[in-house]
Amino acid sequence: MESLPFAPECPLAGQTQGWFFTQGRTDQMRLFSDAKRPVHLGPFPLERLARHSTPKAHRPPAANTAPPPDTAEAPDSITHAMRDYQAMMDALRHGPTAAMPSTIPDCPKERANHLKSFGYFQDAAMVGLCALTPDHRRTTPLTNPDTTRLADEIRTKQTKTLAGGIDLIMAELRETLDLPGPDLTRHPTALVFLFEMPRAPRPNEPGTAWLAGAEAQRTSLRATECATILATYLRLLGHDAIAHSATTTELDLTHLALDAGLLFPDGTAPFLGSRYALAAVTTALVATPDQPLKPRSDQDWLTTEGPAWHLGFGTRHSASSHDPYAKRAFRDGPHPFETLKRVANPTTYIDAPNVARVPKRTDLFARAQFGDMGPKVQSQAAGGRYVRKSPSSFAQRRLLSAFTLVQDGTANPSGPRPSDAQSNADLIKATAYWLGADAVGLSAAPDWVWYSHDATGAPITPPHGQAI
Repeated sequence: MESLPFAPECPLAGQTQGWFFTQGRTDQMRLFSDAKRPVHLGPFPLERLARHSTPKAHRPPAANTAPPPDTAEAPDSITHAMRDYQAMMDALRHGPTAAMPSTIPDCPKERANHLKSFGYFQDAAMVGLCALTPDHRRTTPLTNPDTTRLADEIRTKQTKTLAGGIDLIMAELRETLDLPGPDLTRHPTALVFLFEMPRAPRPNEPGTAWLAGAEAQRTSLRATECATILATYLRLLGHDAIAHSATTTELDLTHLALDAGLLFPDGTAPFLGSRYALAAVTTALVATPDQPLKPRSDQDWLTTEGPAWHLGFGTRHSASSHDPYAKRAFRDGPHPFETLKRVANPTTYIDAPNVARVPKRTDLFARAQFGDMGPKVQSQAAGGRYVRKSPSSFAQRRLLSAFTLVQDGTANPSGPRPSDAQSNADLIKATAYWLGADAVGLSAAPDWVWYSHDATGAPITPPHGQAI
């Protein structure tokens, strides 16, 4: 199998070779700590904004137009790779609800705070709630045209993994596809997520050829991920919920965001302007709604965008630090890794010729399932119980399991084959950072890093000699 050549990194001094993807966001240096800031308030000072006392004291602008899942003409645009993931989440926007509701706070305000916190944990920039009304409905619902194809893959494709509980999860995913259409009349509450859109690539910025013009699709993808997980979480707690994305929804997401206090009446977002994407969850759970924002002209500048915002007093983000790529190239990432000392070879000795290749069956989770570690551990691994014990983890795991169906495939034989190793490295790292990774590195992948046999027992002939 042909591999894409790229320039590998030198390992860090005092570190073994190899890097990791870690998900999340980082900021530049801050002057003030936000350690005591409640999680449900989020990274932006939304609590300082002036709001209306009634939910209908404003008129929303015309509904926004959702970005198509794939509008790129360039064959190497990243949007072609994102469309299956967007469609998979749109296909799983609804699902079975737990028959027995879990014990949760009775206070609607506490419920709202909990849901907001989970949204911020999923990297949302802003989260708000509003009461769902018939006015929020679109005249014509949006439907992702790729969901039918992805639904067929869920029904027919077999996964190659020994992950605990994967059989139960896949059965639940197939059950989801056979459910009747969503009934929003039973949902009194809408939870709205606003995600910040990354800046557009600069002219001739190295590593950004794959990203040009794809900011809306990328940000909608991240927002949909958050909404899909939160909807699953609520259903696991016993409360019906449905995710709404920019590509599949019955609702006007802009109208929802206005009523949830995430947008000014002119359609711009506080502190971010017009560079954002929206997603939402409607649910049968009753929670306290937020109040809509007053127009920007009625906001007190000193309170909202004065020195406290510019210096980051009491909040994670500030005017100068909320975008880690404002002054950095995407290929360089949000952290100054270029300042770290590097060496030509790993400082930890690896006896490469004698490193044994072992089958996937020796994986820790596989050993737990097969009882190698005793009956107690096996009972916790059966059906993925160690994941199911936490609704938040299981909500994330359900979507991750569905993604295993689209994480492998055959390389396009007619696709471009760029040969410049340094340019390829820039493209890979810039794309990964643009998607939200914290740290990305490239290295060799010698035969000894591969399992000898896969989860089905089939021998593995290492197909690639490089790793991201």
